[in-house]
Amino acid sequence: MTASSQPARQRGASRLERVVSIALFAIVAAVFLERALYYQEYAEMTAMEMTLANMRSGLRYKVADLIMNNRLPEIATLVDENPITWLSSVPENYAGEYDAAPQTAIAGKWYFDRTKHELIYTPTNRRHFVPSSGENSALRYRAMPSTAPQVSLAKDSHPQTWVSLVQLQP
Repeated sequence: MTASSQPARQRGASRLERVVSIALFAIVAAVFLERALYYQEYAEMTAMEMTLANMRSGLRYKVADLIMNNRLPEIATLVDENPITWLSSVPENYAGEYDAAPQTAIAGKWYFDRTKHELIYTPTNRRHFVPSSGENSALRYRAMPSTAPQVSLAKDSHPQTWVSLVQLQP
């Protein structure tokens, strides 16, 4: 048999095979991007929660310092302080103190509202964060006073004011 009499062999992929491979690649890429965005949002949430945990630890150290130095009445004044000051170092994503919401882009940053005495975090990724109040997606925290009875055998014991950092909306 000569070379000219052999049936022609197909070379390369057909159009259908190319379309199927492109569709599979697109599906895999979409799933990968979805997972990557989820993990990016999860990492942001974890970093925010760690900063918040550090602020709460800083508050405990501040209260312990006031107790050790016999300055118990000053504990109540912590309610008006900026919780960022309780940290040993300011986070990189701290925008500063403002009298109202800043006009600049603040996604992924903390800022302190001096008029309301609120610490506010605005998330960068908001797809899975849906606030229950229907407001913007900013997370608001505030140092709130709480009272507990003083453990003492003295008859003139008064309830002591303590401070805790709480989230304002669920």
